[in-house]
Amino acid sequence: MAILPQDQRQQTMLLVVILALAAGALFYNFVHRPGTTEIVELSDRVEDLETQNQIAETRVGNLQALRDRISLSETQFDLVERLVPSNAEVPAIYEAIATESQALDLRLINVEPSLPEPADSGAYFLRQEWQMQVQGDYHSLVEFLTRVASFDRIVRPHVTQVSPAGETPSGRQLVLAAFGLETYVLAPQGAQVATEEGGE
Repeated sequence: MAILPQDQRQQTMLLVVILALAAGALFYNFVHRPGTTEIVELSDRVEDLETQNQIAETRVGNLQALRDRISLSETQFDLVERLVPSNAEVPAIYEAIATESQALDLRLINVEPSLPEPADSGAYFLRQEWQMQVQGDYHSLVEFLTRVASFDRIVRPHVTQVSPAGETPSGRQLVLAAFGLETYVLAPQGAQVATEEGGE
């Protein structure tokens, strides 16, 4: 065989080269290749974790924004509760309306309160309305409506009709005004609890 060396020294060199190639192949197959596969897997894992971190940071940002909105809504709701009268304050509002009409020399001709009705789905607020007719001087009527609209509690007048009703002895024009007064009342605690239990 002419391919294999005949000399002992050359055979030893060939054996060393074959062993070196075998050692290199073993190193590549059992050390290097699993290491690169592990590096690729770790790289994919790191990318996946970075993506999950970005999603989590976005959610934390959304959570903080949601907390801020809830805090703002609670503050606004507290302000509304301060402006909306309780059910027990409705007679005092009616009394204040009557007092204002007398102070401005207006005559209450008709007052028809309606039954309170829920103003929202949670039944925290009830809508209370009065239909009224008042007769008096036009300027006094306007002053009356302005004063009522300026109460500490929310009371919204809305005029439906104004018609002439004669003259005063001094020659001033009298008017007959039909209007509604609307307010929102905090529902009694028992009604809120009953609504919440019925909704669940």
